[in-house]
Amino acid sequence: MYASLFWIEWLDRLDRVLTSARQDVLALSRPISPRSLAGIERSTRQLKALTHDLRLLDRSVLGAGPNSASPDLTDDLQKALMTAVLRLGSLLEARAIIGAPVSDRILSGIDAALRDSLHEAALLLEPNRRRA
Repeated sequence: MYASLFWIEWLDRLDRVLTSARQDVLALSRPISPRSLAGIERSTRQLKALTHDLRLLDRSVLGAGPNSASPDLTDDLQKALMTAVLRLGSLLEARAIIGAPVSDRILSGIDAALRDSLHEAALLLEPNRRRA
C-alpha cells in the first residue's frame, strides 16, 4: 500500500489523463483520424493502469479526520473509472467493427463517464465532508 504522497501523485496523474481523454473524445466529433483513435487507445490504457493503481493506494490516508472522505468514495471513484474504461473500450471495438462515424450520443455518454470520474475524484479532496 502507498501513503499520502502517492495519493497526491496519483490524483495528479488522474486529472491529466481524464483531461486528455476528454480532449481525445472531443476530437472524435470531427472527422476521425488514426491519430484520434490512437489517443483514445492511449487514454484507455492509462485509465486501466490508474484503476489498478487505485487498488494499491492506502485508503486509510483519506480517513485521517472526523469529516474526511469515506472508503465509499474511493469505491465510487473505482466504479466511475471502470465505467469510463468500458465505454472507451466499447467505442474502440465498435469503431473497429463497423467503421462508422461515432454518434454525438455515444460521445456524450463517454464524456459524461469521464466527467463523473473527475467529480468522484474531487469528492475525495473535498474538505470537511459531512456524511449523513
